Amino acid sequence: MWATLRRDAGLVAGNVRAVVLPFGGAARRGECQAVLRNWDLWGPLVFTLVLALTLTAGSAKEKAAATFSIVFSVLSVGALVLTANVILLGGSIGFFQALCLIGYCLFPLDIAALVCLAVPLTAVRMIITLAAVVWASYASVPFISASVLPERKVLATYPVMLLYVFLCWLSLVSG
Repeated sequence: MWATLRRDAGLVAGNVRAVVLPFGGAARRGECQAVLRNWDLWGPLVFTLVLALTLTAGSAKEKAAATFSIVFSVLSVGALVLTANVILLGGSIGFFQALCLIGYCLFPLDIAALVCLAVPLTAVRMIITLAAVVWASYASVPFISASVLPERKVLATYPVMLLYVFLCWLSLVSG
């Protein structure tokens, strides 16, 4: 049991490292392909829960349940859209791989949501959320480009960026 937990914790830590440090060359592309092959849902579950709970804490009490469910619904639909988009672009990715990719790249959005909850200044919150969208989108590019042809990675990344923009907008309006 402990060996399994250590293995899963190491896998999650490696995937988070790939999102936190999204720079690199050919070695980075190989790492992203390994992440897509060995996907897990523990990290994405944690990052989704952190985002949903943070946005719920910042929203009005009567809208807390709706905010929580919106986060999960949007991420599920986003994974479906990413899966369909990559397949239509000639790549290959599964639904749970897409959910894993989107979920791990939520890490910058979690940080932005926590900052938006703590900081009342709108200008600071907008700068932080813009930086989080850029960071999350940039971090998702190597993962997505491992699934599609290089000349189509922008077409595959664009819907994911829109998803992150929507989630950051939720951070701005709920905080």
